[in-house]
Amino acid sequence: YTSALVCVMVFHMHPPHLNHQTSRRQALLGLGGLGLFGILSARLYYLQIVRADDYKVLSDDNRFNFNTLIPPRALILDRQGRLLAGNRQNFSVMLIPERVDDLEVLMMKIQRILPLSAQSRQRIRRDIEKSPGFLPILLADQLDWQNFTRLNMQGYDLPGVVVFAGQMRYYPEGEVFSHVLGYVGKPEAKRLRHDDDTLLRQPDFRIGKAGLEKHYDKELRGRAGRQKVEINASGRVLRVWENDKLPAKTGHDIHLSLNCDLQRHIAKLLGKQSASAVVMDVHSGEVHAMVSTPSYDNNLFVSGLGKKQMHSLNTDVKRPQFNKAVSGQYPPASTFKMVLMLAGLQAGLVSESEKISCTGKLRLGNRNFHCWEDKGHGEVDLHTALARSCDVYFYHLAVRLGMERINKTAQALGLGASYSLGLQGEASGLLADDIWKRQNIGEAWRQGDTVNAGIGQGFVLVSPLQLAVMAGRLASGRGNLTPSLSKYTANDKTTHELEANANTLGFSPTHLQRVRHAMLSVCEHPGGTAYRPGGLNAWGGLAGVQFAGKTGTGQVSSVLQHTRIEREIDENFKEKLPWHLRDHSLFIGYAPYDKPRFSLSVVVDHGGSGGGLAAHMARNIMAFALKEDKKLKEKA
Repeated sequence: YTSALVCVMVFHMHPPHLNHQTSRRQALLGLGGLGLFGILSARLYYLQIVRADDYKVLSDDNRFNFNTLIPPRALILDRQGRLLAGNRQNFSVMLIPERVDDLEVLMMKIQRILPLSAQSRQRIRRDIEKSPGFLPILLADQLDWQNFTRLNMQGYDLPGVVVFAGQMRYYPEGEVFSHVLGYVGKPEAKRLRHDDDTLLRQPDFRIGKAGLEKHYDKELRGRAGRQKVEINASGRVLRVWENDKLPAKTGHDIHLSLNCDLQRHIAKLLGKQSASAVVMDVHSGEVHAMVSTPSYDNNLFVSGLGKKQMHSLNTDVKRPQFNKAVSGQYPPASTFKMVLMLAGLQAGLVSESEKISCTGKLRLGNRNFHCWEDKGHGEVDLHTALARSCDVYFYHLAVRLGMERINKTAQALGLGASYSLGLQGEASGLLADDIWKRQNIGEAWRQGDTVNAGIGQGFVLVSPLQLAVMAGRLASGRGNLTPSLSKYTANDKTTHELEANANTLGFSPTHLQRVRHAMLSVCEHPGGTAYRPGGLNAWGGLAGVQFAGKTGTGQVSSVLQHTRIEREIDENFKEKLPWHLRDHSLFIGYAPYDKPRFSLSVVVDHGGSGGGLAAHMARNIMAFALKEDKKLKEKA
């Protein structure tokens, strides 16, 4: 069009009768116009035909957007399908920084509707600085309905502000399961650099930060979807394209072996004491309860913990955030004596009929090793020594065995190992020897160290979980019995198949039975350190059910050997000590004696004698566990 116009203009300005030179000028101008027209035509063809699809995409990018669809986090359930970790509705408000002209003005407008603390405003500014402008920033969540609707109604005056109705993690049992479940929280910057999952970049998305929530995070979080939407120039959604949608995929629910009722019962029983308890199936290894007290409410970590609350948790001497059941390391005390009894019988270094005189102490070199019974137990055989927990008897036995045999037997019973339950900080304990002591303390192993280890003191440490495993292996004779927090399903091996394929401990069945019989005397026969008339039937409904176990009193400090005379003068000497210097109270056991079903361990930090507090709690827990198991079998 331009070229033709030029030709017409030239023709009118210079009629044909003009000279030849003028005609040449006209021709050149005409050719120039045609050339220009050709270039413009080619450019238009390139833009409208060749690049049509590309420019359509750019146009659609200004008109359309794809919203990320966040799947609900999968559930965590107990062995009966009861909810332990789920989701509830959460109203939140977010900000897209690149759509904001003046942040301070916008914040003032929001402040009139939704009060924001100085700390929150500072956090928002920090998040904006760290994140790309197109990524939404969380302003506030857990809004009430009134604020949610007010923000929606006044959205026209709040550019870049998006109000969102989503979901938030919720733990209906609160403190009861906190140490096992853990909690969720915002992904840290380091995680974002190494994980390209779209979900992690959503402002209200949370990942597992502790416990099983962290261990099973990828299984629980699922996969993001997307939804095409039409938007206007300010970014407001005008239309949702339902036919262009990739649905979000929910993760896999996790079914735990834990029994909610039993867990609640134990948590209530332990109360605010610094304590822990584990209950385990002696055939499958399923953990039916794992409690550590005091605990904390994991819901607080999801919504955001204040500085005062965090300070209170961090400074509490009873360590509410610490999972004592798997991370606590304690001297096993007299619960370790079954290790020596089994090792001595297996090695042929002791017989049931042999008696040793307990005068209340053993003299070794220039040092006395005392029995808990100051006056001594007199002449005792192996069975009686375990039932009455005679220290002197096991001092002698430890010297005969040596640490190599003791440690080997302890390992066979499940001590000195970790079990990869998916819980962070699981302790493997300590079974020391000469090499360990030289490397860590710079001293050679002495016979006195072996004597100390013989009663579960000195360089021996165990976790409550390991103690429950030891009791379970003694009860079942299974060397491959390992704890699990996952519930066996119909596709898994049955209990009978598990028993048929069980590895034996490698010890004589006769020797194992002798240890079990001695453990029975601890609980069921007069003179046993955990004997109480009525036994388990004191809680009703368990007539004839016998309990086998062993008490332990774990010495915290060497309280002090030179104060022994003072202790003899004052019977209440230990009770007058500061709480953190008192002995730990321990008990392990299993029931029923003739047909073992559950093993357990109970440890009460600084709770005193194992035959007192821990044994009393253990009887209560075992009675409840057996009755609960019977009730569930009857329903099935």
